[in-house]
Amino acid sequence: MRLATFITTSGQQHVGALLSDGRLLDLTAATEGTAAFSSMLALIDAGVSALAIARGLVDQAEQHELDHHAYRTDGVQLLAPIPRPRKNVYCVGLNFRSHVEQNAQALGQRFELPDVPLFFSKPVTAVVGPGAAINYDRRLTGQLDYEVELAVVIGRRGTWITAKDAGEHIFGYTIVNDVSARDLQWRTSQFLYGKGLDTYCPMGPVVVTRDELTEVGDVILELYVNGEQRQSERAGNMLFPPEVAIAELSRGLTLEPGDVISLGTPGGCGYQLMPPDFLKDGDLVECRATAIGVLANHVTEVQPALAANA
Repeated sequence: MRLATFITTSGQQHVGALLSDGRLLDLTAATEGTAAFSSMLALIDAGVSALAIARGLVDQAEQHELDHHAYRTDGVQLLAPIPRPRKNVYCVGLNFRSHVEQNAQALGQRFELPDVPLFFSKPVTAVVGPGAAINYDRRLTGQLDYEVELAVVIGRRGTWITAKDAGEHIFGYTIVNDVSARDLQWRTSQFLYGKGLDTYCPMGPVVVTRDELTEVGDVILELYVNGEQRQSERAGNMLFPPEVAIAELSRGLTLEPGDVISLGTPGGCGYQLMPPDFLKDGDLVECRATAIGVLANHVTEVQPALAANA
């Protein structure tokens, strides 16, 4: 299933499932407000029984038996699938050889592949959904950059999870744009501030459940700026695939339902181009992943006077 969080015409936040004809089935309304369908986190918490109910409703909707609970997607506002995760979004750095090579070249460093995953995180306040603005604040950065990434959503609690068992802990997959202010990122050895500002974690447009996305390595990740392709690579080229990232991160750190792990970006970031090409006010950034969809956001310059009054 392809699950989404959206705002209804009455202004309420509901959970839905995309149908094969492009409509969105309102699972919250179709289950008459059942607690398990009150939010994406509640649905993930409810486990396999709730997913079975959702699949049954999708089957009915595909037969046009629930048309009164189905909407055209252009008539609703999609949010991030998990609009506010319970914890920081975990991220893996330097997880594609192409990115490691181009990073070393751009920064004048020695090329060296990592032996273990490099983890950092983004605050939950950085998360925004499809169509939301990516803030460009000239007071903070002149090097606003993009990174298309496949992200895994945890479905079952666990610690010391083995790579062999990691699949059983995966709820599904989504797209994350690891927006980065490079000048802030590199002024210290810590990535959080340069990658964790408000709006720096666009996510969506949906979560595709694990049973539907079985060949993760075949997913093609692409990023476009104003229609120009900047990044493109198979997810199968990750140095540390989802199962390995989960196994490494869970060594003494408990992963819980709804946790999000963004799995790194391929080469082609703005700072890696010759010459570097960073994001500007008005740019349209589109992150694409086969089997998941398109996550599109505009870059919008922050006006200091408005920001001061926010």
